[in-house]
Amino acid sequence: MKKIITIIGMLMTIPFLGLSQTIDDSISMGAGYPNQVFYSLENGTVSTVDNTNWDVAFAVVGQGAKGSAILFNDAFGSLYKVPSVDTSAWSSLDTTGMSSWEILLNSDTSWTNGAFNKYRGVASNMDMGWGILNPSNNFWTFGDSLYVAKLHDGSFRKVWILSLKTGVWQFKYANLDGSNEQIQTITKSDYPNRNFIYFSMVNNTIIDREPSNTDWELTFTKHKDFLNPPGMYLNVTSVFTNRPVWTAKANENDLNTALSSLTPQTTFTKNVNNIGREWKKFSSANGGWSVRDTIAYFVYDVDSVNLYRIVFTGFDGSSTGKAYFNKELIQLTSIGEEKEVVSVALYPNPARESINLLVSVPKENTMNLNIIDLSGKTVYNEQLYFSIGMNNNVINVSNLPKGIYIISLNNEKYHLVQKLIVK
Repeated sequence: MKKIITIIGMLMTIPFLGLSQTIDDSISMGAGYPNQVFYSLENGTVSTVDNTNWDVAFAVVGQGAKGSAILFNDAFGSLYKVPSVDTSAWSSLDTTGMSSWEILLNSDTSWTNGAFNKYRGVASNMDMGWGILNPSNNFWTFGDSLYVAKLHDGSFRKVWILSLKTGVWQFKYANLDGSNEQIQTITKSDYPNRNFIYFSMVNNTIIDREPSNTDWELTFTKHKDFLNPPGMYLNVTSVFTNRPVWTAKANENDLNTALSSLTPQTTFTKNVNNIGREWKKFSSANGGWSVRDTIAYFVYDVDSVNLYRIVFTGFDGSSTGKAYFNKELIQLTSIGEEKEVVSVALYPNPARESINLLVSVPKENTMNLNIIDLSGKTVYNEQLYFSIGMNNNVINVSNLPKGIYIISLNNEKYHLVQKLIVK
């Protein structure tokens, strides 16, 4: 009996998986979607910025491939790959037949591959798409490709990404006839807490338009994609996630079930398009846009501490660019010091066959997992290793009798308990 009292006492002092007040919220990209919106699950809209005034964006954070990413504003322009890697053609670039050249698009699954990185890895694992990384020369990357860009104002430039040297980007662009040639540099360290820094070739200006990458989870934006049908490039609107954000989803039968869903049906991943453009669809037969309000999206905050459920409930289309959704904080479980937070989520709960134990840690940890019945007996024990970041451990509970159990996760520094129901 004493063991049961001790367990219950611990449960009363530790936060559990639970629900908070639901919030109906909305964002607006503006009529025709000219703006990009950065959104915080905790604080709402962080910033709404002009999405029509930039042409290229250079990665500021990350090493290797992540740090070599270059985006192009494909919603308001087009990027063409010159069908040759010989940069000696710069001064005499021939654009004959350009209409048949491939249009390059940003990846919609990862921030690592922008339009300029479309052919990353084709030449070798040192190939960044726009240039080759040289490990024998300070790990600098030197551009080996030429591009033609139709910019956000409709004008054209030829573009050459010259190099990325020790955190300094250098690139060159000019009118197609070679006039007004510009060489620009961007130093990554000048822009802390940014994923990308943006540049307008029309105005020859650096644009610092992103909020701090620690302040947002979602961004609503317009971009170009190839849709088949109808077999052509079209502008679409998507919801992408910040680099460190984990997401999963559940396809439910109706809106009410989605609004109360607590069980993701997919694995948590960092794919930036887990929401993407799936949340709405267009049908001329049905009179325009409709929202897939039966999908519940599960989104961790940027610190991987709090878990939210988001269900989209409305979309105005291009008339206002406004999207409506319901969000709810469904898990707040953290242990440890303020600067060294461990977060834990457990699902499904109740469980039948197995449970997913999601644990986010700031550094490598080994913890003891115990499942304890209400008599105080340990019915399951395992030592788990957690690498830095989010870890998903699947625990088989099919052999446990139906009932209520206590999950205990602990080591010399951390101790967390949660209730588990086995059906």
